[in-house]
Amino acid sequence: MSTAITAEGALSDEVLQAARAVVERYAAAFPVYSGTSPWAGAGAKNPPLLTLLDQLVGAMEPVAAAIADNAWDDRLPIPSAGARGMAEALHRIADTISAAAAAPDVTGWSLPSMTGKELV
Repeated sequence: MSTAITAEGALSDEVLQAARAVVERYAAAFPVYSGTSPWAGAGAKNPPLLTLLDQLVGAMEPVAAAIADNAWDDRLPIPSAGARGMAEALHRIADTISAAAAAPDVTGWSLPSMTGKELV
C-alpha cells in the first residue's frame, strides 16, 4: 500500500498503522485468503485497502461479542450515547463501502480513436 492513510485520533492512527503493518507483513509471507481473494477485480489500489478493512472488521467482531457478553454477565449496559455514536460510525462506514460497490464499471469502455477517419 503506497498511499499513506491516517486516522484522525493519535491512538486510532497507531492502531491503524499497526494493523496495516501486520496485514502487509502477513500478505508478503503468504496469502491472506485461502483460494481466490474476494477483492480480485477491484483495481490496483483497492485490494490492499479492502484486505486491511476486511481484517479490521474481522478483528472487531470478537471484541463486540466480548463487550456484549460482559454487559450481560455484569448486568450493566454500556453507555447508550457511546453505543449510539459507535453504531452511527459503523453505519457511515457501511454506507461508504456500499457506495464504492456502486461505482460505475468502465473496464469495457473505450473512447473513439479521434483520427477523423470515423467521420468518413
